[in-house]
Amino acid sequence: MAQSTTEIGSGTVAMQGKPKQDRGSPLVNFLRRWGTIVVIVATGIGFALASPWFLTLSNFNNILFSMIVSCLVSVGLTFVVVGGSFDLSVGLTVTTTSIVTAFLIPIVGPWLAIVGALFVGAFIGLLNGFLVTYGRLSGIVVTLGMMFVLGGINIFLTDGYQIAVDYKETAFAFIGQGKIGFVAFPVLILLAVVALMHVVSTRTKPGHYIAAVGDNPMAAYYSGVKVYHWLILAFILAGVMSSIGGIILTSVSSSAQPVGGEGYLLEAFAAVFLGATVLGKGKPHVFGTLLGVFFIYMVNSGMSMVGFPFAARQLFSGLILILAVGANAMLNREEIHLKFI
Repeated sequence: MAQSTTEIGSGTVAMQGKPKQDRGSPLVNFLRRWGTIVVIVATGIGFALASPWFLTLSNFNNILFSMIVSCLVSVGLTFVVVGGSFDLSVGLTVTTTSIVTAFLIPIVGPWLAIVGALFVGAFIGLLNGFLVTYGRLSGIVVTLGMMFVLGGINIFLTDGYQIAVDYKETAFAFIGQGKIGFVAFPVLILLAVVALMHVVSTRTKPGHYIAAVGDNPMAAYYSGVKVYHWLILAFILAGVMSSIGGIILTSVSSSAQPVGGEGYLLEAFAAVFLGATVLGKGKPHVFGTLLGVFFIYMVNSGMSMVGFPFAARQLFSGLILILAVGANAMLNREEIHLKFI
């Protein structure tokens, strides 16, 4: 496998497995870089031909609105996976911070409740990161345990019932239900947060350090990078992004559900690994994750309009995901296989 080096701060970090841009025929190189996007566009064209309502501005807006929470969770998870670990607690973090928000609003008001929810999300990420690094525990084991802990706390706090938010909290409701023109306000929040995270991951030292840790932690360590600190930061970002999702989820439904965020975990992992194939990068990145989430929700929307039963939607979504990721893995066999086994 090809090796190269890159400058990180004052040190030099070895980067293994960097994709070869000029390997293979022009067609293979094209498919390696653009294959996933071709699949997404082709699937969209197929649905547009099958349903006259699919390719409308209203439906596009609906897709963006429905993917908000999942996208925030997925983007946060992207940092952890780029850093070389996993976080299985992001879905339950959404639920927990949603419940915290609903609980705190009658006590301290909506704005301090939001601050409290963000703090709880950051603390969950900090605890996960601390146990994975200084505790030297597996990321999968730690976050799986955290998932069960948060699930128990959520049931204890709510007794299994939803926590309603007063409809008089109009300012808070605007966060999830307001519109500016014809665009939903939470969609604007989503686009702003994703753009910020894209800049952080590609244009700032924290983003480069987290990527260096994920590529080769030993090389990063001997180059002077504080490996533990940057991996902990990745977990904190995942927690904060999930808490933003929890806040918006509470605002959208004007309530907090004791099991409201569990469904986002698998979607997030699917989006992150599907996004890793976008532009032939071979590893997760924020822009790819955004497209991955959009593809998942676009398929759900299209199949609903065409009239597929729910079971068929699940089957088709899974097959399309395997096809897209599998085709890209075949074209980038060395990079993909060695990165994610």
